[in-house]
Amino acid sequence: MHKRTEELIKSDAEYIIHPWYMVGQNSGIVFEKSRGVYLVDTEGMEYIDMASGNCCCNLGHGRREIIDAVTKAINETDFTTAFFGHSNVYAIECSKRLARLTPGTLKHFHFTSGGSEAVDTALKTARLYWSNQGQAGKYKIISLYDSYHGASGFSAYVTGSGQGAFQNAFGPAPAGLIRIPSFYCYRCTYGLSYPACDVRCARILEDVIQAEGSNSVAAFIAEPMIGGGGFFEPPMEWWQIIRDICQQYQVLLIADEILSGFARTGKMFGLENWAIEPDMMAMSKGINGAYLPFGAMAISDKVYQSLKGTIFSQGFTYCGHAVSAAAACAALDIYVKDRVVENVVKVGNHVKQRLEAEFSPLPCVGNIGGMGLNYALELVENKNTKKPIDPATKKELVQNLLGNGIYTRIIGRLGNRLHIGPPCTITVDEADKALDIIQPLVARLKF
Repeated sequence: MHKRTEELIKSDAEYIIHPWYMVGQNSGIVFEKSRGVYLVDTEGMEYIDMASGNCCCNLGHGRREIIDAVTKAINETDFTTAFFGHSNVYAIECSKRLARLTPGTLKHFHFTSGGSEAVDTALKTARLYWSNQGQAGKYKIISLYDSYHGASGFSAYVTGSGQGAFQNAFGPAPAGLIRIPSFYCYRCTYGLSYPACDVRCARILEDVIQAEGSNSVAAFIAEPMIGGGGFFEPPMEWWQIIRDICQQYQVLLIADEILSGFARTGKMFGLENWAIEPDMMAMSKGINGAYLPFGAMAISDKVYQSLKGTIFSQGFTYCGHAVSAAAACAALDIYVKDRVVENVVKVGNHVKQRLEAEFSPLPCVGNIGGMGLNYALELVENKNTKKPIDPATKKELVQNLLGNGIYTRIIGRLGNRLHIGPPCTITVDEADKALDIIQPLVARLKF
């Protein structure tokens, strides 16, 4: 290790507190450059980014179009407020581009600095919607276990992944937040098997709404597929059942597309896989490929009309930031011009075939979940008992992956799901190169 790297690592440990890492420590890796699907550290070591950063670098690294758009924008302006009715050219252009891509009547946007803010805003807006209807008592929010919706305010407390890790240390949750079991078929809460289960994990929503009283439930929020909670998809009927229940009981449906949106699942937005239109949508990550912090809440005509003519008393300093919006404009153009969705379908199908043929038979792989270019391998010690790999084995595997030039993560409810989620622009050859490295490292796990 060069002296410069040693000094950087030492300074990092002294001054920086990392999310989800031991305070006062670091991984020993300092990234310095990135290009395409590769990350490069200060030692010159290259890593294939098989997690798209935090599943946000959908367009890969170093896209000249986005860099140029940011450079142009910041040479023209830096910060102008979106408060008090003010706007800027880039935010307006971004909203027009988004409106051409979002499904149905989701054509009205409030911009944020990221996903957690977008979720917080959507949940507060749901309550505001019912208050404007004269039903302030409709305030409860239902979400899923295994979900990930953010780490700030309401978003942390509707999150259901990590066995409470996002909430337990920070005090009790605000009133009115309820969780129900997710569609984790491999570890079904009810001990049932699909399809004989009649999709119990969806139908439970109706039972809970009835038990709570539909006149008290404002909204239901879920990801199209579980993301940070383990990367797995729902049964085919799940979303239609959920949509029907929400409509029957007048509960707003909020889609958290922060991770699933922008080509990740093989559609521009995840819910398009089931032809479902939500009432509200939270977006971030892929909205500008993570080149700058940015996010948005989209609302349907129905919700918009209830708000029109009232003061929207919600917002953050950097909402609608011109330079971030410029990056989004360039990114949205790339999704269309480069047919990124089509690439996800093509490469994603290839990756799925290889995972099923080469990884599924391995003794340590209990389940493969996901869709598009977002998969995970459930690593177990025993396929019959489904006992997850132990922490020491997990740590060793992560180190071996990094040592062989693969950057990814192992997460999920039990911390044993290996993420396979490269940038949406990855080629078949690049994906094969990564899988050729990963497969023998997983195959040699012994218990």
